Amino acid sequence: MSKVMKYSILIVLIVVFIGGGVFLYLKKDGYQIVFNSNGGSRVETITTGLLNTIDKPDDPTKEGYTFAGWYLDDEKFSFDTKLSENITLTAHWEEEEVPTYTLRFDALGGSEIEDITVQEGSILEDVPVPEKEGYLFTSWYYHNKEFDFSKEISSNMTFVAKYEKDSDVVWVRIRYNNGSEDLEKKIKVGSVLTKLDEPSREGYKFVGWYLGDEEYHFTESINKDITLEARWEEIE
Repeated sequence: MSKVMKYSILIVLIVVFIGGGVFLYLKKDGYQIVFNSNGGSRVETITTGLLNTIDKPDDPTKEGYTFAGWYLDDEKFSFDTKLSENITLTAHWEEEEVPTYTLRFDALGGSEIEDITVQEGSILEDVPVPEKEGYLFTSWYYHNKEFDFSKEISSNMTFVAKYEKDSDVVWVRIRYNNGSEDLEKKIKVGSVLTKLDEPSREGYKFVGWYLGDEEYHFTESINKDITLEARWEEIE
């Protein structure tokens, strides 16, 4: 009994088939398989069962990649393999190809806009703006509805420009007074001008935007051409 307890960690079973000469080795505590998911989801270490059998774990996952199998060194591992030692398997991955889509822009007689290719799920941040003599561009339409460019792109799309006649617009002239080139913008009559970003000027503090002698607060409807000027105070 004492010898049995002394060697309880390992049990060796020898089955001899006189006719076939078969030798079967059984290790009680089994061998460990460590999984290196190589940036993918975690896979727990497993231990071989009786007869050194291996239950294949669920495949790991990795965003943007397809699982290509477990590898032992440089060879793909088969889970039918009978182990004779502890091993570490490494996950191999194949990068998924992200579909791309083409965005076309019909400027309806305005300046030509080149096609733009984007990946699926992306958002077009720099929306092109066409110019058309005598008209003001207002928006891009898709399937007869104004398109919201904060939405993700999921297909090829063709956008159609929408304009308003220049008679329905006014000019806003912006003078930075800091060495930067003045800017001119056209906006729809009766609309409110979006607040301008604060400019900078070395050695000066920006005071505000002024229309004549009064500070402009970007809350009033504009019905005629105006000129806004940046005001500065010298930093002592």
